[in-house]
Amino acid sequence: MKTSNNWNFHAIKFKIVALFKQGLTPIQLTQSILVSALISIIPILGVSTFLLTVLSIKRKLNLPIMLAVSYIFWPIQLLMIIPFINIGEFIFSIPQSNYSAQEIIASFQESFFGTLFRLSFELLCGFGGWLLTAVPFFTLVYLVSNFLISKFSPSKTP
Repeated sequence: MKTSNNWNFHAIKFKIVALFKQGLTPIQLTQSILVSALISIIPILGVSTFLLTVLSIKRKLNLPIMLAVSYIFWPIQLLMIIPFINIGEFIFSIPQSNYSAQEIIASFQESFFGTLFRLSFELLCGFGGWLLTAVPFFTLVYLVSNFLISKFSPSKTP
């Protein structure tokens, strides 16, 4: 009886691992993780899942991994809303807004499109801050990880 439970555990584990791998190369898996981490911290709540789904279909990336990473990065997205807005306001030489993260989150929960309309300027500054800081950072991480993967992965030639 104990071996059948053990076998079921290993079978389930194998199926889960197979779902996450889906026959992708290490570089494609890395790309799936990094793209989802980057998109998951966009300072506009509620758009990352849609963007990740579209990107996974378009670029043939691993959607289960991307969604899992998105859920892991959700607290970071919340923490980074105000800093991205502040960075955008600084870069564009705009007076700093006085919204807190709690006010922005509550506003999104009340009305998604209403918040986009009311806070469109602040969210645009946040998007600019994200674009000018997070995108170059994740691009650098992606290039370094691809170099390391190609350098240390087993060679396919005999």
